[in-house]
Amino acid sequence: MLRGSLLAAGATSVFSGTALALPSAPGTDLPGTGIPVPCETPQLWPGDDVPLSEILDQLEENWGFKLVGPYWVNKHRRAIQLVWETLGAVSCTPYLDTLKEKVDGRVGLNAAHISGFAWGDWSLTRSGYVTFDFQKFGDKIETDPGRMARLVIHELGHVYNADRHRNPAYWRRFKKLFAKHGRFSSYAGRSVTETFAEVLGYYVGRCASKNPYDTGKFDEYYEFARDEVFDGREFGPEPGIPSDCSAQPTPTATPTPRPTPSWIRAVSRG
Repeated sequence: MLRGSLLAAGATSVFSGTALALPSAPGTDLPGTGIPVPCETPQLWPGDDVPLSEILDQLEENWGFKLVGPYWVNKHRRAIQLVWETLGAVSCTPYLDTLKEKVDGRVGLNAAHISGFAWGDWSLTRSGYVTFDFQKFGDKIETDPGRMARLVIHELGHVYNADRHRNPAYWRRFKKLFAKHGRFSSYAGRSVTETFAEVLGYYVGRCASKNPYDTGKFDEYYEFARDEVFDGREFGPEPGIPSDCSAQPTPTATPTPRPTPSWIRAVSRG
C-alpha cells in the first residue's frame, strides 16, 4: 500500500473554525504506556517482527482511518505504535465512532511534516485529516508517553467537536463548565475549543507530566469527559490522585498478564 506519495500540504479546511495546532510541552522521565487503564482490546500491537506494511493495513482495518503521508515508515515505528495503542486504549468507548459520525466519516490520519512549532493538527496541514509530525516526537515517546497519548486524543477531540456550530447539548454543557471554571491547561488558555480538546486529552493520557487532573481542581471537567464523551469509562484514578505510571511492558499479540494497581476503579465495558 503506497502512502509516501499521498501528502498534500497546505490544503484549506472543509470545516469553518478549524482548530489551532497543538504543540507538545517538555515532559519528565515517565516511562510506561502513558494510559494507566486502557481498554482491553483484541487489537494488540502486532510486534516489532511484523512487517510495517501489514501493521498499517491492520491499523486501517481496525479503526477505519485512512492513512496518508510520508511518515508511515519504519523510522517512525515507535510513533506508529503509540498511535495504535492510543486508539486501542479507547476502543471500548463510543469515542472514535462518535467523532467519525460527526464528520460523516470524512477523517483520516496524515503522518507528515507540520510547519512551525506544532506536533499535531486537525484539518490544517491537510483538509479532513488529523496530522501528526512524527519527526518532532523524538524521545518524548519514551520519556513522556502520557503526554503523547494526550496529543493523539486532543487532536481527535477537535474532530469530535466539529459539530459545535450546531450547538448540540454536550457543547452547551461544556460551555457552561468553561464559563464557571475557565482555564484548564497552560496551552489551552482562554480558548474554549482548545480547553475542550485538552479536557479529553488529559483524561485519557493520565500519565502525562503535569496533568491538571492530578491537582484535584477539575472534578467537573473530569466528570464531563467521563460521562458525556467516554460513556463512564475511566483510564486512571479519580481527580487528585496521581496515576501509577511505573514502567510496564507493551502488550503484543501474546500478552503477559500484569498486576492491576489497587486504586483502579474503572471497569472496561468492551
